[in-house]
Amino acid sequence: MIEFDDSQQLVFALDAGLHASVLGAPGTGKTATLVESHVRALERDGWSEEDVLSLAPNRLSAGVLRQQIEERAHTAMGGTAARTAASLAFSILARGAALHGEDVPRLLTGTVQDEAIATLLDSEDARAMLGESAFPPEVLISPAFRGELRELWRVSDDYARDRGELAHEVLAAAARGAREAQSEAPDAGLAARWAAGLSLIDAVAAKLRADRPGELSSSGLLRAAAALVHAEGGVHDGARLRLPKLILVDDAQETGEGALALIAACAARGSSVWAFGDPDVSTAAFQGEASDLAVHPEHELVRRGGAGAQRDAQQRVVLATVHRHGALLRGLVADLSGRVGNRGAGQQRAAVPVAQRVTSQPTQQTNQSASQPGDPATNPPEAAPTTEQVRFTLAQSVTEQLGIVAHQLRTRRLGLDGGAPLDWSDMAVICRSRADAVRTSRALALHQVPTALAAGGLVLREHQLVRDLICLLRHALGETTIGPSEVLEIVGGPIGGLDPVARRRLRRELLISERRAAAAEGRAPSSIEECVFAAFQLPAGEPVVDSAGGRALRKVARVADAGKRVRTAGGTARETLWAVWDETKLAAKLQAEALDGRPARADEANRALDAVMGLFFALQRHEETDSAQPIAELLADIMENTLPEDSLARQSDRQMVTVTTPQGAIGREFGVVAVLGLQDGSWPNLRARGMLLGSVALERWLRGGPASTPSRRDTIHDELRLLTLCCARASDELLVVAIADEEQHPSAFFRFGEAHRQEGLPSARLTLRGATAQMRRELVRDPANDEALDTLSALTRAGVPGADPETWYGVAAASTQRPLIDLAGDPEATVPVSPSQLERVEQCPLNWAVAVLGGGSGNIASSIGTLVHHAFETVAEPDPDKLMAAVRSQWSKLPFDTEWESQRSERTAQAMVDGLAGYLREFASSDRELLGQEARFQTVIERALLRGSADRLEGRTLPDGTLEVTVLDLKTGRTLPTANETAEHAQLQAYQLGVALGAFALGHDAHHDDAVTVAPQDAAGVESGSDAAQEVPAEPATETALTPESDSAPESEPEVVTGGARLLYVHPDATKANAFVERAQAPITDEMKEAFMQRIANAAQVMAAGEFTARVEHHCSDQYKPGECQIHIIPAVSRA
Repeated sequence: MIEFDDSQQLVFALDAGLHASVLGAPGTGKTATLVESHVRALERDGWSEEDVLSLAPNRLSAGVLRQQIEERAHTAMGGTAARTAASLAFSILARGAALHGEDVPRLLTGTVQDEAIATLLDSEDARAMLGESAFPPEVLISPAFRGELRELWRVSDDYARDRGELAHEVLAAAARGAREAQSEAPDAGLAARWAAGLSLIDAVAAKLRADRPGELSSSGLLRAAAALVHAEGGVHDGARLRLPKLILVDDAQETGEGALALIAACAARGSSVWAFGDPDVSTAAFQGEASDLAVHPEHELVRRGGAGAQRDAQQRVVLATVHRHGALLRGLVADLSGRVGNRGAGQQRAAVPVAQRVTSQPTQQTNQSASQPGDPATNPPEAAPTTEQVRFTLAQSVTEQLGIVAHQLRTRRLGLDGGAPLDWSDMAVICRSRADAVRTSRALALHQVPTALAAGGLVLREHQLVRDLICLLRHALGETTIGPSEVLEIVGGPIGGLDPVARRRLRRELLISERRAAAAEGRAPSSIEECVFAAFQLPAGEPVVDSAGGRALRKVARVADAGKRVRTAGGTARETLWAVWDETKLAAKLQAEALDGRPARADEANRALDAVMGLFFALQRHEETDSAQPIAELLADIMENTLPEDSLARQSDRQMVTVTTPQGAIGREFGVVAVLGLQDGSWPNLRARGMLLGSVALERWLRGGPASTPSRRDTIHDELRLLTLCCARASDELLVVAIADEEQHPSAFFRFGEAHRQEGLPSARLTLRGATAQMRRELVRDPANDEALDTLSALTRAGVPGADPETWYGVAAASTQRPLIDLAGDPEATVPVSPSQLERVEQCPLNWAVAVLGGGSGNIASSIGTLVHHAFETVAEPDPDKLMAAVRSQWSKLPFDTEWESQRSERTAQAMVDGLAGYLREFASSDRELLGQEARFQTVIERALLRGSADRLEGRTLPDGTLEVTVLDLKTGRTLPTANETAEHAQLQAYQLGVALGAFALGHDAHHDDAVTVAPQDAAGVESGSDAAQEVPAEPATETALTPESDSAPESEPEVVTGGARLLYVHPDATKANAFVERAQAPITDEMKEAFMQRIANAAQVMAAGEFTARVEHHCSDQYKPGECQIHIIPAVSRA
């Protein structure tokens, strides 16, 4: 039998025919008192289940409250004992529809509402409605603007205002305020924004009424239900709508204006309202202006329900005893709540813990926060916790922060603190935002802490599996074609299953295979992107490369092909998605992982399955509602939507730690609570809410106050209420962890726990793997540490992964130390050396080796550069339009993420071809002639085979008949080299060396029409990243073979000399106001030639080796010299 204190007994003596306010600090037993009041009301003579109704702020709280009422009544109830306000509204509308023979209204989801708003804002109608003072286009398409429009929509519904009339009213009020200098009136700009927003909302609402008749938003349901109650409601027999005689409102401080309007309508028709709450822990300000129902129910009900809601007297009880907290926790919560503005009530703050209970008779006053089953307030006072802890601590990184939390949660779960083991479900981690909660939930799962996210529903686009399925579905439907980058992304996701290292290995395998094939066929090798796409086009047969990566690539190809086949056969979008999903073979794998009990994998599998089901449900709704929205738009909306999808799905029964936001912790209680996010700029978050349209100001004005936005003081108090709520959820232990590093600092709120500061909390993983890692660190730090040695020995005998030193990274010998090319064993062997790679291998041999052997990584800039090179090679006329046409012919192959990126890059490409046209015009008016394009050369220098291709060879005949050859190298980079850098430019020197040594096999008579013959090059030997083999989605450069037009050879060959080399820059960032900029390198001298040949020979020795040196100080650790080598310089854990 539950034992109630004296102040709670006062609630049971209240008059059920009058309104009442029951105030109480967190933990004083408000919910337990409400449950008891509900059950005792049912025992009144003549009262039935329909005469009493309890309201909760959300569905989770309502479900828990309903269970508590049924358990206390010792019976299952025929009706619904506890609801949310929205649920009550729907039941009233359903009953009204039945009475009138109409269809029951349906809920218009927030996602659909947001999509409708986005569609309108993307139209010309929106610009016309907003007029000349419209918001900038980038604001209109932003999620923030759509969110504020939804808020404005809610406000108009909450106050049951016709939006057209309201728009005229606010404009008139602004004009009147300007004339009469009324400080409370809105200014003209604010009123104009309100009117424009209301016009937009009216247009969206009209479109939705036509497209989705009978669907109402959540605020629309409350508005319609309140109107119906006013028209036809009643609490007496014979009334058309049977309303409860007594409405008990739990956590009444969360009641918004829409819910208040419905409750007030019921009060006007005879219902009595008892409000249980505590304004010090209200979160309602973040969903609009909170009502004062918890503090002044009589005033608020009359304000929204009219005189009919008034009663002869008002009752108030303040609960005096805190059952949840001991002195330590109660002291902190009282201190925090004492810093909050009291909003008309402060008596509840005087409540004391059971151990300090006052003996004096309490006055009419009381409270306890809503909770889940097992609320200490439902137990005798003697059961109050006595081992409570409050700790505020700082971490130096996010990793350490999560380590501290995970260590403490696992300590309590295992009972290593000396107490009894605590269930996972009795622990919670509360984060400031939903995004933080999502990241924290996943990170804790990696620490083997099972987590359940309770923070506002499911956002489909956050799951890579959903993104990959949508990508494949679009491809199957013919909406888009998957490009190479998307294929590699899917291969590295849940469907392909490759990790980043395996994906890089796949790139290398494809590149090597392609080079061998190209060498055998005597052609230039294709780019890595073309190799990937070609493999993706071959779903049948053997994989292109026989490896795990090749099989993963073939699997992705087969998945895409399965969707294509179903779509071709006439399947719907949902049937096509099913074919894609079924071919992935992930259902059984994820189901097994979800049920195997291992926290990290099980949690991730559960989330993945939930997300896939959400995607199927989205397509099912699209089909069942016979939506006119094209499927492509639906998929685009899913990929853009950031609103969580609400779900009625039953949650797992597995024991899991709740990870949530303050709003998700309303009415709940946990033994252990960890609070994260008290960072400067984040909590308190002082950024003004609703500044674009000023919905908060409108709500204040409609309530009779000034049309003003929340002040800084108001915002700080609202943020402090969130913190008070979070800290008050703990019954035994509170842990608050903030981060203090170079970029993040604890906020001022963290200092409120200064008296509870504790440093040095352990952050090591409290798992076998964590213990192994910790002992390894200890042993590396101190090899004489016998405890660490003995522990590792025991872990090794137990077979714990990572414990055996033989498996440590850095301990095992290298798999091979053989050189890439065995120069010592093969006297005939040569090392291919590319001019473009000379400086790279000299700068950092490790970076060169990783880039070449690992396949490298391309980017958009280099791909555009290759297209510009292609245009420069194939178009001879100085015509910008023809040059740009050559670029555009391959533009669709570039993997842009967004359209605006493509447009911006196209403008850059246009500027570059304009520079090319300028150069070609200057060239046509000069005395130089074109000798070759993409002219290839090769020459042997000791053991090096120097070979490459020059963009252009230009020559002129000197007065003495000598042919002066100049090499031109086109650059599309953004940075010009200095004069010294140009003079030492290795690539240009290599080209000059090729000319000087006759590697281009030039033979030319200036007085004949003979052409220059360029010696062909074995394209298979060109290294990744060189000018001749960039990994870009462009066609291979066509080789210009200039051969004599006459069958007879010229009588004599002119002497050829090098005229130097030039770099041609055309990127607008490099050229500034000029069309193009050149950097010239002087002709190479004999001394320079000898020195450069030695550089080539040395580079060849480095390239052929089996070990490659990292230039840590001068390259690898330099943030301004990016490369592929940074990850390889991180020392192994096993190295001191």
